[in-house]
Amino acid sequence: MIAVDCDGPACVVGEPGKALSNSRDMVFAREQATRETDATARALFDAGAKQVVVWDNHGAGANLVFDRLDRRCVVLLGTGFGRRFPQLDASYAGVLMIGYHAMEGAPGAVLAHTYSPDAYRAIRVNGQTVGEMALDAAVAGELGVPLLFVASDDKGCQEALNFMPWVETVATKQGFGRNCALSKHPTVAEEEIYQTVRRAVVRRKEMQPFTFTHPVRVEIEFKKCKQAAKALVRRQGWRLTGVKSIRTELSTMLDWRC
Repeated sequence: MIAVDCDGPACVVGEPGKALSNSRDMVFAREQATRETDATARALFDAGAKQVVVWDNHGAGANLVFDRLDRRCVVLLGTGFGRRFPQLDASYAGVLMIGYHAMEGAPGAVLAHTYSPDAYRAIRVNGQTVGEMALDAAVAGELGVPLLFVASDDKGCQEALNFMPWVETVATKQGFGRNCALSKHPTVAEEEIYQTVRRAVVRRKEMQPFTFTHPVRVEIEFKKCKQAAKALVRRQGWRLTGVKSIRTELSTMLDWRC
């Protein structure tokens, strides 16, 4: 399964003061995310994959130019599935991440945030600050499925390696701030992704499912007090730990709802 976000592809930097989806850059971002996803899918099929599922998970989950993907792909899209990596089970050989980004507050990272750039200041698991890559990989890890590959900016790739040093990565761009980067040419990034995914498949038996120690203690710190209060109403089993933070304990990451 290829999990696809739109913030991390080559030459995508957004606009100051705006989420990517509300910026002029979103048109190119969805096209480049599609091309990088297609390169990943082709590499997997060429390596012998029987099925490749593309999961569009940016925003409302309907961003890619779907008819430009390899026609052998099947696509998960939209919202309301109930958990991260919907439909994933132990029969999958691995998951891959395209267009992902570093966590909220990461110095020099392009479009850094954790799920919601407007709401979340930090998410901590068992006391450690984590981003979307570790959180999503842990959902797959609960099912025994390893993360094989990440494409992101250089800060995002290093973040992935900090948690999962076995993964293969391609840095599509070097981040110099939220909206500035030195990027590889899109075609070069696509070619590197294809070759690196092929290498990741060869190394698949070296890859480990990533998990957090159980029970999983999750704390969300919001940017505003009213966001924490609203979240407490919507989320069952959570409690306030401060004016801007809430906490819960999960028996498994399959119960995680971002």
